Amino acid sequence: MGAMKSMIMDAEEQCWDQVSDIIKESEYVSEAMNRASAVFAQAGLIGYLSVSDIDEGVSEMWAEQFSGSN
Repeated sequence: MGAMKSMIMDAEEQCWDQVSDIIKESEYVSEAMNRASAVFAQAGLIGYLSVSDIDEGVSEMWAEQFSGSN
């Protein structure tokens, strides 16, 4: 794996870790989606991931967080 791809994947993983915390702090899924998009934009990863990909990931994480299956 190239160094650039590894760096991008590490940055993406760090963003998803932040999103996990955002979900716990958010009252609504739409709030979490907006904040998550901002995290990825700040990391320069919009384009590598689309906003719809991020929204989908947030929706899945939101459902897991509040499903009671944890």
